[in-house]
This record gives sequence, structure tokens and C-alpha cells, in this order.
Amino acid sequence: MKELKLKGSSVLSCLIAAVLIAAAVGAISVPAQAKAKKKNVVVLYFSNTGTTKSVAKKIEKTTKGKLIEIKAKEPYTEEDLDWGDENSRVTKEHESAASPAKSTVRPEIKNLGAIKKAVKKADVVYIGYPIWWGEAPHIMYTLVENIDLKKKTVIPFCTSMSSGLGSSAKHLEQNAVISSKTKWLKGRNFYDESTQKKVDNWIGTLKY
Repeated sequence: MKELKLKGSSVLSCLIAAVLIAAAVGAISVPAQAKAKKKNVVVLYFSNTGTTKSVAKKIEKTTKGKLIEIKAKEPYTEEDLDWGDENSRVTKEHESAASPAKSTVRPEIKNLGAIKKAVKKADVVYIGYPIWWGEAPHIMYTLVENIDLKKKTVIPFCTSMSSGLGSSAKHLEQNAVISSKTKWLKGRNFYDESTQKKVDNWIGTLKY
């Protein structure tokens, strides 16, 4: 009987030790997993009227990401943005080819070096822009053709009073420096200076 009791006690001790070890491992692994899920986010945006900037700042607030404006080396003036003037800068850009993706017009980006450094460290890259003639501005092609988006999760967003996202994000993806490991999400359009709640709800659906 004593021998049986000793054996039972030994088994019980082993079980308790196993439970304690499992609990300790679990306690160590939870913070490690939480840390692994944290993403380095960069929010890039091009904006002239401030509408796209407004959405970008709301994304920054929610994601705690690094906000960077895409600055044209030659800034667009009010006259440059006059859609009704056939001689305006944006009209000439628009008429340079059937689509910006096929155009050779690539406005220079003043802070491209800083953008490259930020994107290099990023896991998730939001790319925001206004819709011009149903497409992303030509300067956005300068961006995606000159930054390395391989192995990144790319999330496009745009602003427009009438047009939706359309094929703008798809065309940018076709010209971008990406790889098979790039996750290029569908993205969305915001028709106005959206509320923080609306932006937060959208980000929540992305799970990034």
C-alpha cells in the first residue's frame, strides 16, 4: 500500500510540474505573440485641397503610423489644377496618354528619399490620393515606380466628390515595384472629409 501511495504521489507531482511549466511557457509566449502582431505602418498621401490629407491624418491617428506627404518638386498651383483650361498643367498631363499608367509624364517628388527610407522599414503602406479624371494623379506613378513595395501590405485610398476608386488602384499596382509576396488590398474611396468613425470602421475591416 505504501508503494502504491508513493507512486501515486510521484505521478501527481509530475502532473503538477507539467502544468506549471505549461503555464510558464504560456506566460512567456503571449507577450511574444502580441509583439509579433504589431505592424510598422506608413501613411503616404498626395493632397492639394486638403481633402485627402484629412483622411490620411485620421488613418494615422488610428494606426499610429508615420504620416508622410508626397510633395511635388514643382508644387501644383491653383491655375495648374484648372480642369477647364486646356493649357493647364493637369490637363496636359491627362492628355499625354490614354491613361497615367501609359504616360511618360512623371512629376518629380521632392521628398522621395525620405519616403523610400520610411517604406523600407514598413510592413503596411497606406497610399492616398485624389481622383483626377477617374484615375490617380501622374505623380502617384512616380511614387509606386520608385519605391520598393515587395513583401509589403499595400492599402490604397482616395478621395473624390463623384468618382469612386475605379481602376485607379489596379493601374497603380500594375506599375508598382512589387513581388508575389506583396499584399495589395482593394482599398476604398472617401467621398468627402470622412468622420473618424467612418475611417476607423474601414480600418477595422482590414485587420491590418
